[in-house]
Parts: sequence; structure tokens; C-alpha cells
Amino acid sequence: MQDGIEFQRNQYGAPSVATRNGHFRALGSQLVSDIQTYAPDCLELLQCIDDVTSGRSAYEEFEGNSAVVRCTPDGVTVESLGPVPSGTTYTVDEARDVILRYFDFLAPSPAEKKRHLATWEGENGRPFPGRALLRLTD
Repeated sequence: MQDGIEFQRNQYGAPSVATRNGHFRALGSQLVSDIQTYAPDCLELLQCIDDVTSGRSAYEEFEGNSAVVRCTPDGVTVESLGPVPSGTTYTVDEARDVILRYFDFLAPSPAEKKRHLATWEGENGRPFPGRALLRLTD
């Protein structure tokens, strides 16, 4: 388990998350429950982070079924939408790393990454600014 978090598939083929010490539980749970298998939404989360770290926006938010992710220049906070509100804040680097790992989990091959990248770009009508993060050769 690298850096305390690992993504895998359960007995039904659905994504699941395991954490060593619980630090990444909120972010990992948000990814597997809200992003599920739709990898372009990982790119959307990365875009939210990039918008605030680049200064294009002071605040970005991504709301799913179980949590809301709030991105500021100071960090990324995952807040549960459940009956008992809770939240965990991560550094920008921590959040970006975990989201990229989940994207790699959902799209393990370069061809799959390119397909999901094309979907994001088609939905947004522009190139994905964080292409370098995806480590694609072209």
C-alpha cells in the first residue's frame, strides 16, 4: 500500500479503497463513491485544483453524491454530505497525487488515458491544461 492508500476492485468489480491509517479515507471514499468509474471526473477535480493554484480562481468546488470537494490555494477539503458532517483537508500535492493514482487505476493504459482525456476535452470544448500530469508521450 503506497503512501497509505490503495485502490482495488471488490468482488463485484466496483472500485474500492483501502487506507493504512485513515488519513486518505475521505478523499479515497469520495473518489470511489462519487467519481466511481467515470475517469474524466478525475480530470475535472485536477482542473479545480489547477484553477486555484494558478490564480485563475480563488475557490473551486466539485459536488458528488456523498461529498463535496472544496479547492483553495491553501488546500483541498473533502466534506461528507452524510447525516454526520465531517471533513478532512489535504495539501494540494496530496490531493493531486491521490487523484492521479485513482485516474491511473481507472485508466491503466495510455490508450485508456487518451480516451478519457478526449472525453473531458470534448465535454469542456478545450484542451485539458494539466496534460503533463498524465505522463502521456503525445
